[in-house]
Amino acid sequence: MLEDDGTLIKSILLGDEQAMEMLVRRYYDEIFNYIYRLGSSYEEAKDITQEVFIAMLKALPTYKEQGSFKAWLFKIAHNHTMNSFRKNKHFISFSIEHENVKVGADISEHIANQSVVKEMLNALPYTQKNTIILKYIYGFTAKEIAKITGTPIPTVKSRLRQGLEKVKKQMREGK
Repeated sequence: MLEDDGTLIKSILLGDEQAMEMLVRRYYDEIFNYIYRLGSSYEEAKDITQEVFIAMLKALPTYKEQGSFKAWLFKIAHNHTMNSFRKNKHFISFSIEHENVKVGADISEHIANQSVVKEMLNALPYTQKNTIILKYIYGFTAKEIAKITGTPIPTVKSRLRQGLEKVKKQMREGK
């Protein structure tokens, strides 16, 4: 039986290592993919992902069940990724090489579409790209994105609108 995040967190705080493993397994791939999509190398994304889960475990006693745990965890991932990028003066590029191909899809068309999406997102400023990734790949609301990125909700909505307008413009221009 799959336990909800709140139940797992309570168990972890009581020292249940199996609950900790379940929670990490539940979110590991999503956190890794988020960090990787933001432009980390594969190895760097693995390292940052480990740091995120270590930080999560340290901060878990202070977690308050206001909002979703997933958004709280993504905020930790966002902060650790930004710190790593600043420390390493990292160039941020959108990465989709490890996307899953849906069964029955034409693989060559899928790869061509990935390249187009990657190119379009890389042309956006980081803040717009990150906001679009959080919204359309991970399904976060504007309110959750605001918490994750530490920006006001109107700014999140503006970044989404401006980023999508730029992508639409690129599509019209055939880039």
